[in-house]
Amino acid sequence: MKTLVTTVLAAMLFAGACTTGASSDSVPEIDDGTRAELAARAFTRACMDVICAGAPIYAPDSTPDAVREEILAFTDEVEYLDEDQTEQKADANGRFPDGAVMIRVRTVHGTERDGVVAVDVGLSRGPHDFVGRTYLFVWDGAQWNDTSADAVDVTTTSAVS
Repeated sequence: MKTLVTTVLAAMLFAGACTTGASSDSVPEIDDGTRAELAARAFTRACMDVICAGAPIYAPDSTPDAVREEILAFTDEVEYLDEDQTEQKADANGRFPDGAVMIRVRTVHGTERDGVVAVDVGLSRGPHDFVGRTYLFVWDGAQWNDTSADAVDVTTTSAVS
């Protein structure tokens, strides 16, 4: 009986050591390429959330080249604007015509949970019409997957002006 318990315990320990599930040890450092990919994926998710298809899509001219390249996998219809151009695009009511949306992605940052990172995104329909959202990604042991705050039990906040 003692041998059986020892064998079962050893097998459980061995199986636990061989699992490929995500753990804080297995979460990779986020390099520049991954940072650009996740920012572009957050850009895409934000665009789909506000149904930007068929409308002009703007982004700040300060958007890094690596993020721009990743956004090209989603669309080549983004117009990059500086501050003056952004103001010029707005009508007398301070809104962009034709349902245009400005999407500003911020940098990737950690959350209170290992293996979950966030990208804050600003969405605006004009220079003074802003909504901020946070898009989350979870490491599954092999890749970063889109996720939600509820699915990973992470607190996010939104901003509206």
